[in-house]
Amino acid sequence: MDLFLNEVFSFPTVIFTIPLIILTLLWLMAFAGLLDLDILDFGTDSDTSSDTDADATSTSWLETLGLNGVPLTVALTLIDIYAFSFTYLARKYAAPLFDGVLTATAQGAVVAAFAIIIALPLSALCIRPLRRFFVTHEGLAKNELIGTICTLTTLTVNEHFGQAITPDGMVLTVRSASPNTMSKGSKIVLIDYLLEQDCYSVVSESELMAMSSAT
Repeated sequence: MDLFLNEVFSFPTVIFTIPLIILTLLWLMAFAGLLDLDILDFGTDSDTSSDTDADATSTSWLETLGLNGVPLTVALTLIDIYAFSFTYLARKYAAPLFDGVLTATAQGAVVAAFAIIIALPLSALCIRPLRRFFVTHEGLAKNELIGTICTLTTLTVNEHFGQAITPDGMVLTVRSASPNTMSKGSKIVLIDYLLEQDCYSVVSESELMAMSSAT
């Protein structure tokens, strides 16, 4: 154990050991619900042009290296794990072959450089299948649903009662003037969002078509 600790806290392995410890603590805190995985994705919520340009530049180099599509924490963790592993093995088994050819500092610098060069493509390869788990979908604003054709799921709909379901499975509260001919299974159209009641005003699909024809 003492030998292992000596190896991982010696140059150049220590370059990747300390970040690995920090990243491990971040992951533990994220699993405990104390931090968000996007904690290292700086500047993504900024509205200033300078910050937007900086964020675009950051995204550009991540795409170039194939490290985009996942939180920066994930990418850095993969890079550090591969670099740490390569450096540890290289220092233990390859570095002694160059004793007397290069100084210990030069050997460490070369190993660290090669570790990063090797870690980047390996991390990019691992990130490819992970991207699908980090796809984000922006939710629609309630007003954006106006015009959507839904199916009435309650027996009737009036000024005080009614529910409908959208084609993608969203259950909505709906209201309509009575009397009307709408019943369970009828195709209805959202024509307005009533903010105070947090519901949608609806008409039947046939009624909307008739109104459109009249105009």
